[in-house]
Amino acid sequence: MYIIGAGLSGLSGAINALKKKMNVEIYESAKFSGGRCRSFFDKKVNIEIDNGNHLVFSANENFMDFCKTIGTTNTLKEIPADFNFYDFKSNQKWNLDLSSNYLNLLLNKQKLIPHTKITDYFSLFKFFFVNDNVKVKELVGESKIFKTFWEPLTVGVMNTSPDKASAKVLSNVLKKTIFKGANYCKIFQPKSNWNKTLIEPSIRKIQSNGGQIFHGNLLKKIIISENYVSELVFINKKIKIKRNHRVLLCIPPTNLSKLVDNLNLPEEYNTILNLHFKIKPEYIPFFTKSIVGFINSITQWIFVKKDHLSVTVSDANYFNNIEPRVLVDKVWKEICNYLDKEISFESFQIVKEKKATYVQSPENINLVKNHSNLPHNLLIAGDWTQYNLPCTIEASILSGKKAIDLI
Repeated sequence: MYIIGAGLSGLSGAINALKKKMNVEIYESAKFSGGRCRSFFDKKVNIEIDNGNHLVFSANENFMDFCKTIGTTNTLKEIPADFNFYDFKSNQKWNLDLSSNYLNLLLNKQKLIPHTKITDYFSLFKFFFVNDNVKVKELVGESKIFKTFWEPLTVGVMNTSPDKASAKVLSNVLKKTIFKGANYCKIFQPKSNWNKTLIEPSIRKIQSNGGQIFHGNLLKKIIISENYVSELVFINKKIKIKRNHRVLLCIPPTNLSKLVDNLNLPEEYNTILNLHFKIKPEYIPFFTKSIVGFINSITQWIFVKKDHLSVTVSDANYFNNIEPRVLVDKVWKEICNYLDKEISFESFQIVKEKKATYVQSPENINLVKNHSNLPHNLLIAGDWTQYNLPCTIEASILSGKKAIDLI
């Protein structure tokens, strides 16, 4: 088994292939594994940071199974199903407590968003039965909780604005989480970072079972003969592929289109922007909630770490050309407003994933569904291949598992 890409989908594919006693070789173009789920020491802020933040729910069974396999469930911390929000425009704070279930939420007015009533939440029921071609805004755009609930939920989960996002995919998320109750809505975060929870343990598991990982190997071309992959051409080597060998490509759609002809794949992508602020240790206790959602602001989510703050902005193409310092100052003002006090940061770092995910619209999902014209010994994986789910850690891990299950 030759695996191209050492992101989570590739690592998941490798671990599942090794379970089937296959020989595994992974080739990664970067000097590191992990893809969009990695950690690194940043010299500018002088601390270790995750390149991005990920919301993982207790409903994500493939994630939990994967952590059990690599032995890292003890590296996770559990956060209750209590979602805290701050509206920068109105300067109001509230929490959505899902510690029982969504029906109890409706019956307990203390748990509702400010200035809303029970009937405003009936829009939830529209997601029980959804047409594949409907977009979120078409379904709930007139809801009075659109701006305070549906929009932040859609953007945060799908990295796609509600006017483009598939309502079907969001419906699948709701059915696995909120509609099933509190036990499926708990949030899991790494006690340290994603490298310690997912990437480094995966690599150790693979290598201890005979798998090999080769970094710095960029795949330039795939030679196909009689509808079989016959050769992999890397920038510094070539590998002959026999017909009984399998090749698993764990790469984004843009890269796949360059390597395999006649594939009609999505061309629209959205940025995920992360701003990391190193602050004085005495400021950390000011943040009493470990995760806070922001409304009517540039900031969308704050993740409070042991030695810094990490801000995530999804669907962030608009900010790609904004001067970094201007962006940082605006975000920091929003954070100080939330605290209702002026504090300073010591240093910052901005990490942009300009093609973090494809735009998860019904039109693009239909393109992803129709990529079956592949050579007989070629498989593909990646969060984007799981079109019934958002492009997340859960989808990445599942894609690697499902690809190996096909063998």
